[in-house]
Amino acid sequence: MSGITFAPAHEQAQAVASGEVSSVELVDLYLERIAAHNRRLNAIVTLDPDRARAEAAAADSKRAAGEELGLLHGLPITLKDSFETQGMRTVCGRPDLEGYVPERDAEAVTRLRAAGAVIMGKTNMPAGNQDVQADNPVFGPTSNPWDLSRTSGGSAGGGAVATAAGLTSFDFGSEIGGSTRIPSHFTGLYGHKSTWHSIPLAGHVPGGPGDGRWLDMDMACAGAQVRDPRDLVPILQATVGPLDPDGGFSYALRPPRATKLEDFRVAVWIDDPACPVDSDIAAAMDDARTALVAAGVTVVEHPASLPVDIATSHKAFRPLVYGAFSYDRSGLTPASNAALLGRLLQHPRGDAGHALKGTFQSHYSWMQADTARHAIRLRWIDFFKDFDVVLMPVAPTVAPPHHDKLVDKFGRSIDVDGEQRPYWDQVKWSALANISGGPATTIPVRRGRTGLPVGLQVMGPAGGDLTTIEFAALLGREVDGYVPPPAYA
Repeated sequence: MSGITFAPAHEQAQAVASGEVSSVELVDLYLERIAAHNRRLNAIVTLDPDRARAEAAAADSKRAAGEELGLLHGLPITLKDSFETQGMRTVCGRPDLEGYVPERDAEAVTRLRAAGAVIMGKTNMPAGNQDVQADNPVFGPTSNPWDLSRTSGGSAGGGAVATAAGLTSFDFGSEIGGSTRIPSHFTGLYGHKSTWHSIPLAGHVPGGPGDGRWLDMDMACAGAQVRDPRDLVPILQATVGPLDPDGGFSYALRPPRATKLEDFRVAVWIDDPACPVDSDIAAAMDDARTALVAAGVTVVEHPASLPVDIATSHKAFRPLVYGAFSYDRSGLTPASNAALLGRLLQHPRGDAGHALKGTFQSHYSWMQADTARHAIRLRWIDFFKDFDVVLMPVAPTVAPPHHDKLVDKFGRSIDVDGEQRPYWDQVKWSALANISGGPATTIPVRRGRTGLPVGLQVMGPAGGDLTTIEFAALLGREVDGYVPPPAYA
């Protein structure tokens, strides 16, 4: 029965609903695996086994009574530690929140529970979501299950590792610049960024904690990390939808534009001078392109109608993301602003100048970036009239080694085939989808030269989540797809 812990979440849900396995049995299997493996991975940072078993027992009683079951009934899941959870601490990697226990759930958590999910615990992340590795002063770093010397990625790195190593059915997370997709690429998963605004982030930190029931965090979105792309469908069905303040607006999942691989109109964006990729990523692009052509897909490389290049998109992204992270109702004071300014002035390397400008920019400067963002979105809308999806890299490299510079975030670098590039190049490809507002799904394609997973991402039109998921599922069958890390299989 232990093999079921690596099964797709939708198959697990079917097994629970049919009585083939109980929710309590599934919870116990995962708790056993967490006890055996989590210490060296450091993926799950808060665990409530008693509550999980009690909720699982209630789920089994509901099934035995013949009651209607939710889409995620009885599934033991984890959450990124930025979602508030009633009665379970929500630290967000921040020392000032180390003992914070929310009095109510975030809206997305409420919806996951309503769909029957059993929440076992919370997964590691960088402090305040603000890094491309899951490392923080409270819990320390999360290690990649393929190579413990490598990062998990971030910000949703703990959730990716827990899912890849078979410690949870799936992890539910959030992102503003690739936080679900980059760790999924690094660990060999399917990771999804939902259409902007389709899943409420009320009760997510930041904003909050506690009072942030509704916050427009610029480009921030919810997402999930899974072993099978079909798992994403019930997760989205359970969580997509408006809040009361939306005033009646509806967010609906559109059907996929195609259900056969050969029927997709595919653009392929292979490289960009503003963010070169290494040979592992280039090889994955070749593999995917070969698989598409073999399936009869018409592939257009670097179409002239691409609405933006990386440099232009990132010019809008930077002030918006730094502006978003400068807003935190619980932490911004004149003293903390002065401390932040001091750190940025002390470490003026790399992207620090842009961070400085974005954090302390004028409202007019923010509006300029926001206007540019919306102009780019409109161009993406026109682009997706001619194409269904665009396939592109997630990041320039496979998972890099752990980096111990938590304060000097802008003095780091990554190695791209022997060239030292800025550490924050890791977000440039992923941030394209955050600017567009559309969904994007990571697809595990192959193993690289060092045996580490290599993923690509497929980006689609706003509201087209099921289109990118369907394409990911179909292409995933033609390439490697998810493979358990050997040490944990």
